[in-house]
Order: sequence, then structure tokens, then C-alpha cells
Amino acid sequence: MNDTDRPPDGVDETIVSGLLPLLRKGLPVVPDHVEPRLLDLRGVIVRAADPADPASLATALDGVLRAALARFDDARYAEAARALFGLPPGRPGTTLTARRAAAAAAAGHEVHHFRKRVEPRLVDRLAWMLQQDAEQFGTTRVAAPRLTPAGAPPQLPRDVFAWELTEHEEQLARVWAAIYALRSELLALDRMASMGEGFQEISRQAVTAAWRYGLLRAEAERYRGSYPPGSFGALGDLSVDDVVALAGWVPPLKDEHITKLTRAGADHPDRAAFVAVMRAEVELGNTWSRPWLDHRNENKDH
Repeated sequence: MNDTDRPPDGVDETIVSGLLPLLRKGLPVVPDHVEPRLLDLRGVIVRAADPADPASLATALDGVLRAALARFDDARYAEAARALFGLPPGRPGTTLTARRAAAAAAAGHEVHHFRKRVEPRLVDRLAWMLQQDAEQFGTTRVAAPRLTPAGAPPQLPRDVFAWELTEHEEQLARVWAAIYALRSELLALDRMASMGEGFQEISRQAVTAAWRYGLLRAEAERYRGSYPPGSFGALGDLSVDDVVALAGWVPPLKDEHITKLTRAGADHPDRAAFVAVMRAEVELGNTWSRPWLDHRNENKDH
């Protein structure tokens, strides 16, 4: 990013203005200091444990921001962007002046120049990333079913409709279980790459994430086969791609690679069998693993 570079046309200025109070305070996000516009982003709503609870939305926004800053799409200023919001090499709980100084140092600029010429571009870029994240979810708001402690064994009536409802809940639970299973592996992969762990360890974790990706796509396709958009169902008009995106970011893949991973997930739910059948897919494996291995190498160099 040169000093005069800007995000692509169309960045939502309400997101930019919503980020400014967060810039002054830094992360973590505090519910009392966040603009409602940011809590209304679809990428925040779908990740909130309880979309009706402002504190839950604030926690989800905090996670979305941290993920965006971790993957800030301009390597030249990635560390500066993170420092500006209180992530390493900056420090949480410090003043904007201190965070700005750390960000300017990370960018190799004098503080005044950074504040005037670079900082606004970084905020714009982050707003653009939040906007892109929100747009990938379409217009449907979907959240995981809320769970409550069971106090007694369920007593289902001998009724076809009750059985159909329970069968739907069963399939939906399998989809959400697969979403969270992939999400946990992606989070582990992000953490390992950020910590600069070994090549073999990250490669092995990437394979586990690919396995969970295949399982999720297969489960989502089964659900969509039974409950297509517009029918009885709880996922609205979300496509299989939309459902997978709920788990987190994955590398862009060719259609043929997506098909292979999905078929392997459907036919081989066991990790060892999945790995055996996918072992020959060298190009696919490299495409999948490369972003995290590159991130690891960047962190090893610092």
C-alpha cells in the first residue's frame, strides 16, 4: 500500500466511521463503546452466540476484527494495522498515542506522517475487509440453535410431524457440529501459523482442517438435499458455500478440488481413510496449506 493507495471503490463509509471509536479505545471491543452499525454486520451476527444480546455481538465483532487484522491483506502494513488496534507488536490497554507510535515504528514512518497519510488508509482497508466478510453471508441471518440444560428425558409423541421435526433438528445439529469442528481446526491452524510452529506440525494440522472441510461440505449437502432453500428448514437461503463460510476463512479452491474434498468427506468420514484417498492430490494439498505455511514463514522471519 503506497501512501495514496485506497481500498477498491465502494467501501461503506458508515463502517469506516464505526471503526473510529474502536480505534480510539483499541481492542478488545467493549459493548458500551461500539457503534451499532458494526454490530449489524452480517458477519458479526452469524458468529454471535446470541444475536439478540449486545454483549454477544460485541464478542463476535472482536473476533471478526482480530481475524481480519491477523490476515490483513497488505503485507507492507499488516503489523502496523495490528499495532494500531492494540495487537502485537502493539499493546492492549494503551493509549491511541502509544499504539500509533508502535504502528508508525512497525511501518517505518515518522509518527506525524503515519497519522496523516497512512492511518486513514489502514482504517479504510479494514472497513473494506469487514464489508467483504459481511457480504459473503448474503442477506440471511442465521445463528446456531440456542441450547438449554435438559431436565428430563424427552417424551416424543407417536406423531409423524413430531418425528419429522426431530429428524430435522438431528440433521441441523449435525451441520452445526461440523461447522464448529472445522472452526476449531481452523483456529488451531491460525494460532500455530502465527506462533511460527514447525512445518510438519502446521502441515499435519492443515490436513486435519481439510478433512473437517470435506466432512462439513458433505453434511451441508445432505442437509440441503433434504431441506432445500425455501422449504422447511433453519438455514434460510444459505448455500453450501455460505454454510462452510460460517466456520471461518479457507483458501480459494478450484471447483474440481472442492468436489474431491466433498466426495472424500462423504465417503471417508474417518481421518486416516480420508488422508489415504487424498494423498495423491499434491496440487490441492499445496493450495490448501500454502497460506498458513506462508504466514508461518513471515512470523519466523520477524
